[in-house]
Amino acid sequence: MPSLSNEDLNKILGVSVLPCSQEFRFKSMAWDSRQSAGDLFVAIHGISFDGHRLIEEKIAAGAQGIVAEIRPPLDLPKNVSWWHVQDSRKELAHLSHAAYGSPASKLQVYGVTGTNGKSSTVRWLASILQSEGLKTGWMTTVDQCVASEISQSSCTTAPATELAEALSRHHKSGGQAMVLEVSSHAIHQSRVAGISWEAAGVTQLGRDHLDYHKTVDAYHQVKMGLQSSCKTDGAFLVPVEGESDSYESAFEDRLGNNRWTAQVEERNLKVTHAVLSGPGVSLKVALPRPGKHDLSNALCAAAMAYSSGISVKAIQIGLETGELVEGRMEQISPGIFVDYAHTPDALQAVLTTCRDLCTGRLIVVFGCGGDRDRGKRPEMGRVADEAADVIYLTSDNPRSENPLAIIEDIVSGVRDRDSIRISSDRRSAIETALSDYSYSQGDILVIAGKGHEKTQEVDGVFSPFSDSEVILECLGQESRA
Repeated sequence: MPSLSNEDLNKILGVSVLPCSQEFRFKSMAWDSRQSAGDLFVAIHGISFDGHRLIEEKIAAGAQGIVAEIRPPLDLPKNVSWWHVQDSRKELAHLSHAAYGSPASKLQVYGVTGTNGKSSTVRWLASILQSEGLKTGWMTTVDQCVASEISQSSCTTAPATELAEALSRHHKSGGQAMVLEVSSHAIHQSRVAGISWEAAGVTQLGRDHLDYHKTVDAYHQVKMGLQSSCKTDGAFLVPVEGESDSYESAFEDRLGNNRWTAQVEERNLKVTHAVLSGPGVSLKVALPRPGKHDLSNALCAAAMAYSSGISVKAIQIGLETGELVEGRMEQISPGIFVDYAHTPDALQAVLTTCRDLCTGRLIVVFGCGGDRDRGKRPEMGRVADEAADVIYLTSDNPRSENPLAIIEDIVSGVRDRDSIRISSDRRSAIETALSDYSYSQGDILVIAGKGHEKTQEVDGVFSPFSDSEVILECLGQESRA
């Protein structure tokens, strides 16, 4: 981390409560119990642990500065400075960006949040910006491209310090734009504080992460919080109520009518031909995806780009040539799809698309994650029951829960019990579903829930597992690894 002085921190945080008598440059920063002390320690109230309990330990280990939400003790060593703040998470983000020279202010940064479709929307928007000639990076749940280097992601939205470093590295390499997938956790935990969005968008909103946010309303309110960080003239695009493929601006007084709609002309398992219409503009596109929800994601990307002054030609080229996101309506073999759908809305979107295109049976394989929102399990069972002909219920990432208990929760939402096949072994469930599937009879097979994931978590152990690789092995086709 580039260094920050006492004076720098005073400007960012306000004058310290107890400044030490000598000037000091902080060359490292810590905020986690797993990190070394660092010159500067930012105490954060975590989900399961309060970092303020580590302050004494960090000072003993050599920390010269403390940023905390509590007042300093009377016996604070004289060589330690203490900054008392209201929100240490938010200040951690501000400090991180300041340390790296405020890289977000030197880039066009776009943010995409929502329940489903974030990664696909990010990649489509990045493709559009690249088609406009902008050196563009992206950071998603699946992968990231920073300074022209592509790597796998470890989380949806990186911690503030890592994000600031990535933006700095991208800018120094000549990068001009960055598109970020922003999770509800990241917004709530202020990981993206300090970023002013060129444009921000909310994709399809539904139910997710209620184990963290507790209520659907609280979850949605957090998502909408991205609006407050848009630039003065930056568009904030949200779904129109009841129309998942239409978007309108939340800034009606500033931007006027910024409504976008899509009209499907033709659709098959490989491509969707549609007309996208916005304020004073209409363009035909051939999207390399079959889903209505894919069209909604593309529409959001197009609207964000157009609101930022990107040309219609670049939007068209970017949507038609953008690389597909792994594990997002990914067709592994004719009629066999892998999708990350792990919420009721996402599963419904995928199965509805396939139902419309299916001339035979629609077969689905899925489960639900353990130690997460139990309330969505019967909902996903209901969705599968209404759309699919055959339902294979299996394990997702059961974590510490009994896989069969999770499956039983899903079964409670299914009325047609005769359509259910149960196998807690995911590989076995996929193998059996493949043997049941017949492309020649017009069947479509959907393996849902894990998408791009390369591991399965059971009792704290992460074992190698990829839905797409299992499918290829069963079909006797060459592995992609």
